[in-house]
Amino acid sequence: MNKGIIAAPARVYGNGASFRSEGGLTSQELRYFLLYWDKVVIPTTNLVHLGIPEEEEFLGTGIISRPRVQFSGTFNGELMAQAQVLAQTSVAKDLIENDKSTDWVLHQIGDEIIIPNSVSVEKQTIRVDLNNSLPVPNETVVIPDILEFKERRKDELLQLHQTIDKFYLEVLSSPDPSLTSKAVVNELTRSIENINTVTGEKWNATNKFDIAAELNINGKDIISTAAAGAAFDFFTNLYTIPIGTVVGAAASIVKIKCKTSKSFEPSKDKQVLSYLAKAHQEGLL
Repeated sequence: MNKGIIAAPARVYGNGASFRSEGGLTSQELRYFLLYWDKVVIPTTNLVHLGIPEEEEFLGTGIISRPRVQFSGTFNGELMAQAQVLAQTSVAKDLIENDKSTDWVLHQIGDEIIIPNSVSVEKQTIRVDLNNSLPVPNETVVIPDILEFKERRKDELLQLHQTIDKFYLEVLSSPDPSLTSKAVVNELTRSIENINTVTGEKWNATNKFDIAAELNINGKDIISTAAAGAAFDFFTNLYTIPIGTVVGAAASIVKIKCKTSKSFEPSKDKQVLSYLAKAHQEGLL
């Protein structure tokens, strides 16, 4: 099944009731989307169109699309920011509920997922951060080169996605100290190191991205009630797993922590509730 994300066109901050936004998506963030996802939807609105770098070129790939969401009334600065996440969640709700041919997930650039109260539900989640892990070509790499690499290395990219998904499922099903000794941790290490190797062979100019997933520990047919409690107890404090090193770079690290947070209501039965990503910054853990 294809992996699809619905991404906000800007960094939005807030608490579900109040919002502000700053900065649009960067060229490198768009290259991250293009390389690692099959379908990318970045909604816009009739109130204001937040353009993306190289917009026509990215739209021309057929991977990235920008549906327009209509709003009525007068919107001030805060409501303009709110409209960005309302557009994102409106499109996401429709795709998650009606397009079953793709595994659709909400995705934002930043540190915390921001969801309007009207479409949020409080859930116990496990946040899994893969830090300093995913190589992304910088803005000097042209879009056709990324598409050519993506096609030529589709087996390695598929293996990466499958291993990450397998690791998430292991976290959910075995929330205890034995996690570090599980074979899937070694598989994840090898898969990340492999994707770093093949991208390094293709491009000299890459940066690392951190990617975080919020996992649903109360999802249907995912984890038992007893295991959910064990997960919350075990991962209440930050749990860190080194997952190998790449030559000339710092170690990639998995960080895992349980928390109660607002999640996207239409995703409430999914294993992965949402994704976050950002360019890796050394020294910030």
